[in-house]
Amino acid sequence: MKVKCPKCKELFEIDKNRYDEGDSVECSECGVSSIVVVKKGKMLLEPEENKYDDIDEEYFGEDYERD
Repeated sequence: MKVKCPKCKELFEIDKNRYDEGDSVECSECGVSSIVVVKKGKMLLEPEENKYDDIDEEYFGEDYERD
């Protein structure tokens, strides 16, 4: 299955049987790590830093700003 890197927008192939939602995938072009998410039955990649946004907000409150 082809997925698009959220940073460099390069399309690359990942094995959909090997990866599950929440797994980390490295872009073959730029080397950035992304998280596999499933939306409407399709696998997509999101930047890894987004993985922790909900946790920060939950722990520190809505007004928390990261440096």
